[in-house]
Amino acid sequence: MRRRSAWKIENYTYRECPHPEREFGFAVSLHNHSCHSVEKLAALNLVVKMAFMRPLSGVLQSAFGLGGISNLNYAEITYNPPYTPEDVYQMESAAAARWGFNGVHFAITDHDEFAGNVALMRGRPDLNGRIAISEELSLWYEGHLFHLGLSGLPESEIDQTHSRIQSAARGGRYDELFETLAASGCLVVLNHPLVAWGPGSETIPFTDLLTRYGWAIHALEINGMRRREENDRVLELARQWRKPVVGGGDSHLLVASSIVSLSQAATFKDFIAEVKDGHAVPFITPDYFAPLNWKLFLRVLFFMSRYRQIASYKGQPVSAMLERRRVLLDPAGLASRAFLALVRGLGLSR
Repeated sequence: MRRRSAWKIENYTYRECPHPEREFGFAVSLHNHSCHSVEKLAALNLVVKMAFMRPLSGVLQSAFGLGGISNLNYAEITYNPPYTPEDVYQMESAAAARWGFNGVHFAITDHDEFAGNVALMRGRPDLNGRIAISEELSLWYEGHLFHLGLSGLPESEIDQTHSRIQSAARGGRYDELFETLAASGCLVVLNHPLVAWGPGSETIPFTDLLTRYGWAIHALEINGMRRREENDRVLELARQWRKPVVGGGDSHLLVASSIVSLSQAATFKDFIAEVKDGHAVPFITPDYFAPLNWKLFLRVLFFMSRYRQIASYKGQPVSAMLERRRVLLDPAGLASRAFLALVRGLGLSR
């Protein structure tokens, strides 16, 4: 595979695809996060250990007003992405247009929250049929955290459906959960199924999950923020379980998805039917092949550039913790904005 080309995956095989608009009618962006999503800064636990970040680790921690905490777990720092649902749609639509598509079929999968899709549907009636009410469900199963991308939840009684899903997931009532999902008619995707979230989680119980509930899980995800080696393992897992694979961006900040899906379906509802019938085609753009550490570095800089406005620690806003205080990360935030503008101007945002 030549890395800077564009590719599709059909029948679990990579095929070069420089002109996707000649073969498919629509692009589908399945895995996105907006300002309605509460995100954890767990990735910083890895970034601060990188050689180029070690001199700044103390500065970074003090910038949050947490300098006195030893062995700070950055997963306890949360933030809301600064993008509205409309912002995210515009970003994904513009990226699809560069490949010849008129907009995208679109699902915002905020963490355990569906409000972003409802806001977009009500604000953009012209997108009727192309927006799906969706969320990314957090599911603890046998001690491991899985994420399920739920797309196409019914608009009628969505509050009640969401409450039932969340209650069943948090209560460990798995039979009830998957029966509720099946009854809703939504698309259920096992997102980034091979992510080990922490020490001791190297053994992922995906075999047990798929053995028991594979009947209600329609597809596995090839993820734009995971390494090629991991995605190839997901592809092999999907082949073994005879599940289709869909593409998901999962970018969170800064840029549009580097992996989406391609479809012949004119509506999101018809796309769901395609996937349930076993037809799904991930589309991998050249941006995907940028080194993952570079992608994470850019996202950390983006976060630093806006951290006062979007971050909290154990529910307390950083803006309140640092009120009337100047810290070294403030000029670093200015430098981050300047660097990101330069990177964007050079076309290196990934």
